[in-house]
Amino acid sequence: MTTAFSPAGRVALVTQGCKVNQYDTQVLLEDFLARGWELVAFGEPADLTVINSCTVTAGADSDLRRLVARARRASGSGRVLVTGCRAEVDPAGSAALPGVDLVVGNRGKAAFGAALAGVAAPAAFPDRVTEDPITRFDGRGRAVLKIQDGCNLRCSFCIVPLARGASRSRSAAETVTRARLLAEHGYREIVLSGIQLGFYQDPEGEAADLGVLLERLLASTTGVRYRLGSLLPRHLSPGLRALLRAEPERLCPHLHVSLQSGDDGVLRAMKRPYRTAYARELLIALAAELPDPCLGTDLIVGHPGEDGAAFARSLDFVAGLPLAYGHVFPFSARPGTRAATLGAGAAPAEKAARSRALRTLLAAKGEAYRARQVGRRLAVVVEQPAGPGRWQGTSENYQRVVIADGRLVTGALLHVAVTGRQGAVLTARRLSAGGDGAANAAGASPR
Repeated sequence: MTTAFSPAGRVALVTQGCKVNQYDTQVLLEDFLARGWELVAFGEPADLTVINSCTVTAGADSDLRRLVARARRASGSGRVLVTGCRAEVDPAGSAALPGVDLVVGNRGKAAFGAALAGVAAPAAFPDRVTEDPITRFDGRGRAVLKIQDGCNLRCSFCIVPLARGASRSRSAAETVTRARLLAEHGYREIVLSGIQLGFYQDPEGEAADLGVLLERLLASTTGVRYRLGSLLPRHLSPGLRALLRAEPERLCPHLHVSLQSGDDGVLRAMKRPYRTAYARELLIALAAELPDPCLGTDLIVGHPGEDGAAFARSLDFVAGLPLAYGHVFPFSARPGTRAATLGAGAAPAEKAARSRALRTLLAAKGEAYRARQVGRRLAVVVEQPAGPGRWQGTSENYQRVVIADGRLVTGALLHVAVTGRQGAVLTARRLSAGGDGAANAAGASPR
């Protein structure tokens, strides 16, 4: 395995897609650095360029082709490797892209050195999440910690179960150890991530569900807050909601609830395990229970079965929800999914028009949400400079906040008063440093 990494040279890595992919890339990066490799920016000459691919949409596939071409132009005779979800579901197609030298699917990531040496990937995905620990999240003031991977659902439009396998989780004990390690390296916020986070179940039997895991994390760490990744409506159980209410400072009031459609007929065609009445009641309850939470969602337009009337119902449904943002995706059929056998869905022009309508509605909701933040006190993790004497960070309710203070450092968690808005960004002033003490008690800024 070691010989596959030798001799050490220059490596560039780039990630497509979700936070789980971002975490996987960081694991690979720290392995390369530990073996003496030098990290260079993607697009610079490298001996090895690793592209961690996504394949959720047709756009991701097009982006991959552009990334491969750019890596090949920059690196000349250097090797170009494609890994990730596209590499898993279509290894032959990935290998056929001009400029690709190696393909390693998701099953091969756990033994990346062996894969580099040409050893075949395991026949099956592992039964638990066990990747090597990370100590940082390069270029970011907030860290991601993968605690779950894979999915047991078979939604008609989704290729992820083929790309990631069945649901599996990291043990509660190992999750606590990893969270402590990130806190020791200066991270004040950890984003708990997974493909379907609500499927979390400790393989050792010590945490029956996500709520129990959160209780252990809260009891075992100090000076760090947690943010949850995307959840299905049904996974926001009464116990988890009670914990969110009880710990507003350490569990961020930001929930991304994956809906995909606001029409029951389309939800049935999508094989989604809920209906609109349940989702509406849940989101309205969350808005009432939590301190002005930031609620977001994903929506697909033009899925087979969504005619004009179904879309109108979906638009009305979204209009009545207490959302602060949403991501809109035109349907694209993925080979290997049930939806690919149901037709192309709405015509491209119609999908574009529906996407614009939904995005306009969601943008207005975002504006209204940000307007309510003016005058509020928020807790912001500092992430990057935003100009002379200004820093940008992320608040507990997932707002981009610019603070006029040149003395800040990446990773600090501090309290601010929101003074105004500039487009999609809130402006704020720092409150007295004394209010930040507990939040920053655990150590230095992240590297």
